[in-house]
Amino acid sequence: MKKKIGTSMKTFQLKEGYIQRKVADTEVLISVGENVANFNGYIELNSSAALLINLLKVPRTCEELEQALEETFSISHSRAEEDVLDFLKTLQAHDMVEVD
Repeated sequence: MKKKIGTSMKTFQLKEGYIQRKVADTEVLISVGENVANFNGYIELNSSAALLINLLKVPRTCEELEQALEETFSISHSRAEEDVLDFLKTLQAHDMVEVD
């Protein structure tokens, strides 16, 4: 089992300057404004990642994100937990998420 990023009390929120768009048939997260200098590119989003990005427009706990994946995609809690952890790590690696 992977170690969680933080405690259940921490919240995560997408930083300002990133927008979600549909390009052709693919959902992507791109940087705009000042963030272009920090992240010049985009991240392709599958359906679960697109849901998480939408939820991260406001502060959310890992548990809230996991529950949304479980309910939306009918997956196990352990799978949702792993998916959320991996996605948050990707966002953190690119400095795209705030943690409180």
